[in-house]
Amino acid sequence: MDLLNPYYLQIVMFFIINAIMGISIYFTLASGQLSLGAAGFMSVGAYVGAMLSLKAELPIVVGILVGGLVASLVAVIIGLPTTRLKGLYLAISTLGFGEVVRVIFLNLDVTNGALGLSGIPSIPQELTNYAYEFDMDGLMGLDAVTWGKFDSYHYFVGYFSFDYCFLCTH
Repeated sequence: MDLLNPYYLQIVMFFIINAIMGISIYFTLASGQLSLGAAGFMSVGAYVGAMLSLKAELPIVVGILVGGLVASLVAVIIGLPTTRLKGLYLAISTLGFGEVVRVIFLNLDVTNGALGLSGIPSIPQELTNYAYEFDMDGLMGLDAVTWGKFDSYHYFVGYFSFDYCFLCTH
């Protein structure tokens, strides 16, 4: 069994991302509130990061960092007025925010509508390109082909989702 199989890595990454989303909902539930806007904030960060790497041709790492910051900024903007809400009113307003984000991204031409974005570069592929650019034979003991098999974009999306959830609950 090949543990570095991209299919298995993708399943594990989706599992981790969904676990982080579950933890973000748990944090707000533990404080006695029900906030359902985490998916909307995660979508904002993911789309900003992907758009910056595709359209502005920034490195994916920079796009992910900026996407996390933009998602945090949107969370502060939405969070300030909703801090006065409690109970079902908070749940309805944050659910509404998530739906507004979904509909906006679904209808934008720049996000390719329902087809979504394609061709988002992966971090290992960028590392491979840099390794060949600087005439490096290997990177941290792995050859460039092995690095190219990883799809680390999901690692960083999951990290910034967790980072957002941590910032919004404290």
